[in-house]
Amino acid sequence: MDEATTEVLERIDKRLAAILAILLDQHLRSTDLAKPRPRSIDRLLTDVGLSGVEIGRLLGKSPQAVSQALAKNTVPRRTAPRKSASTSKAVGAKKTARPGRSASRGRSAGDR
Repeated sequence: MDEATTEVLERIDKRLAAILAILLDQHLRSTDLAKPRPRSIDRLLTDVGLSGVEIGRLLGKSPQAVSQALAKNTVPRRTAPRKSASTSKAVGAKKTARPGRSASRGRSAGDR
């Protein structure tokens, strides 16, 4: 096959995948077979593999509008809070007794 034919077939493949994804999403939502995560049509088409320009053409939007919709619907990843070096304890560090306290029971020498 030549390059032009391959490009046409790839575009057809992407569009068929988009149609299938939309139909499947609608079917799952209407039959309650599964609970698909809420996402916009822009995100759905991006997940299928369409570019912003292709999504814009299909939906009658500009590529900038598609980018804004995708940015608006992006869920930020949660990361573990970072601990500063001064507040984190070293692994394997021994506990030290406070002045006037016994390291074994936490009682002062006068309480024994």
